[in-house]
Amino acid sequence: MGIGGQGISAVAQMVRDAQGAQIAISGCDMQASATTVALEQAGVAVQIGHSAEHVRDIDRLIVVPAALVLNPDHPELATARSQDVPVITWQEVLGELTRGKCLLSVSGVHGKGTTTALLALLLLDAGLDPTCEVGAIVPRFGANYRLGRSQYFVNEADEYYHNFWHYHPRLAIVTSIEFEHPEYYANYEDYLSAFEHFVRGMDMDGDWPFPPTLILNADSPGCLQLRERLADWPGQIVTYTVAAHSLSGGDSLSGREVILIAPAAGEQSTFTAYDVNVVGETTFRVHSQWPGGFPVDRPLNLQLPGVHNVQNALAALAAAQVIGIDAQVIARTLAHFSGLRRRFEIRNAGPITIDGQMVDAIIIDDYAHHPTAIAATLAAARERFPGSRLVAVYQPHMFSRTKAFFAQFLTAFDEADVVI
Repeated sequence: MGIGGQGISAVAQMVRDAQGAQIAISGCDMQASATTVALEQAGVAVQIGHSAEHVRDIDRLIVVPAALVLNPDHPELATARSQDVPVITWQEVLGELTRGKCLLSVSGVHGKGTTTALLALLLLDAGLDPTCEVGAIVPRFGANYRLGRSQYFVNEADEYYHNFWHYHPRLAIVTSIEFEHPEYYANYEDYLSAFEHFVRGMDMDGDWPFPPTLILNADSPGCLQLRERLADWPGQIVTYTVAAHSLSGGDSLSGREVILIAPAAGEQSTFTAYDVNVVGETTFRVHSQWPGGFPVDRPLNLQLPGVHNVQNALAALAAAQVIGIDAQVIARTLAHFSGLRRRFEIRNAGPITIDGQMVDAIIIDDYAHHPTAIAATLAAARERFPGSRLVAVYQPHMFSRTKAFFAQFLTAFDEADVVI
């Protein structure tokens, strides 16, 4: 139920592909979408609208968590409960699929999808043949999932409804922590505690090539707060950061000048991006405290714009180093990654007809809906296309988020010339 969502649609196809003729899967959603059309083309029966009839003769009802929180009186839910049909979230199903695997999970408020896709492609390009679940379409997969044959499983771990508690990764990335999902979490303390619970549920006993590892963004105050709570956690903690004074608008620092941010007094991050340029293009270098290091003089290129994508790339790079992936593979994968659907996706670049007139316009589609993400996306657009007029057209995403973060929304669009 709600099969048009990115995550649940991926899991539906993963279960079908893994089980074949042993299992029959169907779904429904409130309205048709590109995802429901693609599902039907892939052979998954989809009905538009909700009805108690959908629950007839089924063994399990798999739902999106939002339905349980926002509308628990859906006809399917009420009927399933009255008939003792098990009701579980798609994240619980994904958790079942990951059992016995070397799971690599990416969590955090911002950048989960991009970082998950990058990590998945790094393993793929290294010949490790991972199974992957991503919250958006990965162009190289042509889908939001991939079935591999190795022990590696990469997934996007969403914190909403405590979804990520169903995953027990050997390696976890936390890209950022700040208050989100006010419709579910009572306050920031409750939210931060959910991340601590997730980390303490990691796979500590599996027989894998590397120890239990948590990778944290040292530029995120929330991630540093999480680390303070994990002082007694027995796994290894790896940090990454973008050097504070290395951001350049064309006059980049010397490739040999390394400026480090200490995430805690007297400590350096494990991986630091420096000599960062995000104007017109995205390039950076990496200083590493990791055994064996990373080639300091090797410039890394990204097709993606913005400092936030440098952070995403650095998170995936750190995970790849922990796993043991070669630096040449890392550099090549980062340079070739073109992004995800609806993540700074350029839908038009060049002349387009508007009201009968030809206008030279770049149209970018982006999923950003939290004030921090909106501001970062607009800053990235300004940096990637300097001198251009920047028009932001925004659709509010959930009244609860708009209300809870209204003060931040007031300034989130300041980088734009026009806001609609």
